[in-house]
Amino acid sequence: MKPFDRMSWTTASLLWFTAHTAVAGGPFDDEFTGQVDLLNNNTSAWSVLGAGSMDERATTIDIDGGLLTVIPEVFTMNAWFEDEYGPLVYQDVTGNFAVVINLRVSQTADIDLPPDTGFNAGGFIIRDASGTHNNDENWMMYNMGGQGEDGVTFAREMKKTVGSTSNLFLTEQIGMEEYLLACRVGADFYFYYWADAVGGWRQETYYNQFNVDGTPTTTWHNSSSVTPEISPPGPGGATPMHFNHPAMPNTIQVGLMGGTWSNGSNGVRADFDFIRFAPIPPVTENDCTAAFADINDLIFADDFE
Repeated sequence: MKPFDRMSWTTASLLWFTAHTAVAGGPFDDEFTGQVDLLNNNTSAWSVLGAGSMDERATTIDIDGGLLTVIPEVFTMNAWFEDEYGPLVYQDVTGNFAVVINLRVSQTADIDLPPDTGFNAGGFIIRDASGTHNNDENWMMYNMGGQGEDGVTFAREMKKTVGSTSNLFLTEQIGMEEYLLACRVGADFYFYYWADAVGGWRQETYYNQFNVDGTPTTTWHNSSSVTPEISPPGPGGATPMHFNHPAMPNTIQVGLMGGTWSNGSNGVRADFDFIRFAPIPPVTENDCTAAFADINDLIFADDFE
C-alpha cells in the first residue's frame, strides 16, 4: 500500500515534463517510475552516500510504484547535524538551481501517523562533497518531520552547517505532505513551501508571535553562530530567512534524505513523489519560484485525496 496516491497524469502534465527534463550533463528530473533497489542493485542515475563502504545507514532506499522511499536505520543520531549524518540519495549539480520536491514524512510503523518528535524527518540536503564528517562539513538541510523543541512538534526545518557547526530553525508545519523548493543564487540559498492558504510559494520566515494563516507562530532556533544573515524579529514580527554560504563550491551534492535523531520503534519513512529542476537556472532571488508559478495546475490536482 502506498502512503499517498500518485497524481492523475493529464496531457498537459506530460507535455510539461517533456519540456522540462534536464539536458544531458545537467541536473535531472525524476518521477520515480519503475522499480529499483538503490541499496542492493542501484541501476538508477542517483548516487547513495556511503555505498562504497557499506555505510548507507538505511534499511530501504528504493524506487517503486512512483515513489522514492527512504527508511533510515533506527539508531541515535542517524541524521544530519554537525558531523553526524544519515541516509542521502543525491546527484551532483553545478551552479545556480531551483528544485522542487513533493514528499510525505510518516512513521514506518504506521504511514498514517507522523514520526515521533526528536528530529526525525525527510527532505533536502545540499552538501559540499569534500566533507569527511571530521570537523570539515559544509551543507544545508531543508526538511520536515517530528522535531519537538519548545512546543514545536511537526515542523519544517532549515539548517546551515559551516565547518561542522550547525544552526537550525524550526517552524510549525501543517500536514504530513508538502511541496518544498530549494534555490541557489551564487552563495545565497533560499527555501520555500507551498502555502495552500495563499495558493502559492511562501519563503521560509522567522516568526515571533506572528499570525500565520490564523495561527500564532514562533520560530525556534538553537544558535546564530554561523547564521549572521538571519536576524530574529521583535514580538509580532516576521523576517524572511535565507542562508549565505560562500564556502559551498560550484558543484555540490543535491540530495534527498530521511533521518532519525532520537527515535523509538516507530521509525521514519520519507516518500518522495517527484523531483523537478527549473529548466533555466535562477539569476536573482526573484527567479527562484518563476519556473513553478503555474505548477498548481499540474501537480496539485488530486491534493493527495
